[in-house]
Amino acid sequence: MKHLLLVRHAKSAWNNPGLDDIDRPLADRGKRDAPFMAEYCKNLGLDIDHIFSSPAKRAYKTAKKFHKVFPDSQLYKETELYFGSMEDWLYMIQSVPENILLPAFFSHNPTITYFANAFQGPSTDNVPTCGVVRLESSASTWSDVDYNNTKVVAFYFPKEVRQ
Repeated sequence: MKHLLLVRHAKSAWNNPGLDDIDRPLADRGKRDAPFMAEYCKNLGLDIDHIFSSPAKRAYKTAKKFHKVFPDSQLYKETELYFGSMEDWLYMIQSVPENILLPAFFSHNPTITYFANAFQGPSTDNVPTCGVVRLESSASTWSDVDYNNTKVVAFYFPKEVRQ
């Protein structure tokens, strides 16, 4: 059985309209939500051991805040999580080394919502900022993870879990 997390970057700042999309930073709310959601995941007993992040500033900063809560995890930038398609993302998951137990992938909408909804289980109209999608696969190897043997088992969103 394989487990993985999809995480949308925390709320980004829009106060500099001339800034390239890849360079947009986190907003104050994003700076609060990211460590909160990382702690929430830790309190659920999720032990993230590898973090793969889009190279976009807002996604990577979100991933770094999770990395502070999971300091033994390895942190990587993956271009496909910014520019890639759902097929690229699935291939990336299928290429995860077998020694990785719980990877988390940090990325962007709309692809993260489309990707989450491609798996079995409940769907969502939108993965909100800093939302975490928890997936479970009956596959015994990462290379066998697919839409047909993997399901969404939970969604965790800052507004919902803070209540």
